[in-house]
Amino acid sequence: MPLFGQSLNAKEERSFDQLYQSNMHWMFRYALKILGNHQDAEDAVQEAFIYLANHFHRYKDRNEQALQAALAVLVRSRSLNILRKRKENRDIDEYSEYIRADNLPLHHGLIWEEAFKALPPTQREIVLLHIADGYSLREISDLMDMKYDAVRQNWQRARKTLYQFIHGE
Repeated sequence: MPLFGQSLNAKEERSFDQLYQSNMHWMFRYALKILGNHQDAEDAVQEAFIYLANHFHRYKDRNEQALQAALAVLVRSRSLNILRKRKENRDIDEYSEYIRADNLPLHHGLIWEEAFKALPPTQREIVLLHIADGYSLREISDLMDMKYDAVRQNWQRARKTLYQFIHGE
């Protein structure tokens, strides 16, 4: 019986093992930065790899850069889930280096930053993944282990909130 929900063939097992060995250390450091706790960081990385093993068919043909981006999203998502379970209100903003306001005038950048901070954590994560990282809403639903309709609804609410905040409504 396979360890995970979906069994991997011998070639996929070797590929998965190589992927695990080459990425587990930076993923652990990333989770540790978010969580501040070794055990929780190990749990986040383990959950990310379990998800990956169960959905390996979606990831196995990606190039290395795309795969590492997906791994970063997976470990961040799992880490944030752990934070939510702990009911901590750590701000996701310090981990959102992907938002670039370089081309915006300073006052516009500050307005966007305030608007972004006003979003609930799940909506912020979806905005980051969709706008900054370029994932489709379907891909985000897979990465965040959420139903597509829930992701779409959160995306629409986030857009509405951002619009209202920016336009002072």
